Amino acid sequence: MKTGSVKSLTILEAKDFKRSAFFKNSLINNSVTVFISLVGAWRFFSLRLRNKIKSCLKKQGCQLSNNDTVGKAFLNFKVQGYQKLNIGGGRKNLKGFVNIDFISYPGVERQIQANILDLKFIPDGSVSHVHSNHLVEHLTAQEFREQLAQYYRILETGGLLTLRCPNILGVCYGFWFEVVPEVKKERFLSLGFPEDEDFYNPQDGWYHKNFYGFLHWVYGDVGNIANQHLNIFTPSVMRAAVQTAGFDVVEMSDPESSNLIVLARKG
Repeated sequence: MKTGSVKSLTILEAKDFKRSAFFKNSLINNSVTVFISLVGAWRFFSLRLRNKIKSCLKKQGCQLSNNDTVGKAFLNFKVQGYQKLNIGGGRKNLKGFVNIDFISYPGVERQIQANILDLKFIPDGSVSHVHSNHLVEHLTAQEFREQLAQYYRILETGGLLTLRCPNILGVCYGFWFEVVPEVKKERFLSLGFPEDEDFYNPQDGWYHKNFYGFLHWVYGDVGNIANQHLNIFTPSVMRAAVQTAGFDVVEMSDPESSNLIVLARKG
């Protein structure tokens, strides 16, 4: 066989090998993608089914409309000197705060059962601090913008806004590499972050290399209207939303941290 023929055959074999490797890798990548999609779909389906069954078995009173009683309850707390609100506070008893939530929880010292999406019962400029922890991710983007507008309205000039929620940028980093805790706690406390509120918890890192854990941090308890995530936040998205609402951002947690903390003031 001539040298030119051998060279041509070698080139053809190399091209065939590359083509074969390409299709092989594509098949593997597509198979992995399909597998992950099916696992995620099954997870979401099972969560929706479980939560639908739970909702049928258990009913819990939920405040969907606000009346005069709600406004009177707020004024009563204000007369007592309480000017700090924990929106969606649940079962927590933060020092100096009044919880406002859809549901009334036993054991909570100061609470108002109300529709947190409608804060018209709170007068303009009547509170000094609005706080929420792991609430805003349960709101749609439109609801979040409306909430920020209401927070700005009810806060006094110089009033404080503190928010804490999952940080999708940090969660993605923590899933693949390492979990980064919130730091600068003393800095946040000195600026007014509630001293008895949750900060970093080592158990927050359970999503590291855990696909189900990652899905939970991103999407919440899918199908559970009280605990599914309708919004995701990165530091830049959060900063832009808060500033657009008129607030001055004073401090934020590191971009790789699992939870996003923002501290801002009404100018």
